[in-house]
Amino acid sequence: MNTILTALILGLAMGSGPPGHMAPVVQQAAMQASLPSPSIQSPRVQQLPLPPIGVGTRGVEITQGPVVEHVTDTTAEIAWSTNVNSGTALHYGTGPTHLDQTVSMPWGGLTHRVLIKNLKPNTTYYFKAESGQAQGTGTIAETAQASFQTKPAGALSENK
Repeated sequence: MNTILTALILGLAMGSGPPGHMAPVVQQAAMQASLPSPSIQSPRVQQLPLPPIGVGTRGVEITQGPVVEHVTDTTAEIAWSTNVNSGTALHYGTGPTHLDQTVSMPWGGLTHRVLIKNLKPNTTYYFKAESGQAQGTGTIAETAQASFQTKPAGALSENK
């Protein structure tokens, strides 16, 4: 850059005035061009924690469900939806105060579906659906407790 500036100044100087004569402003610019240029430092940037684009600042909310979609004598499928991408967990058990088993996935989408296996036939199960670690919010949502009953052993499955 200094070379271009010097050439520009010399060109101006040659065209203005008698040969070998430079105007004082041109002389000053030529001297400054020959000095080493100061180093340019990058400005400091501070990153602020912001939610990803398209994600609100509200926490995760369960917007639909949970719905018991399918029950057999040994399995049940339960689904629900959330307002942001979040994890999937279903806590269940055979007593309303003993939800001591969990089926989960560490990361889910907006629609959550779990298949519970190895259930006992003709048994009432209680459950709570949970969606946590919501994208960009770090929050958890949990449904009220609900229940379903498995079919008797050998019974044909039905959609609920």
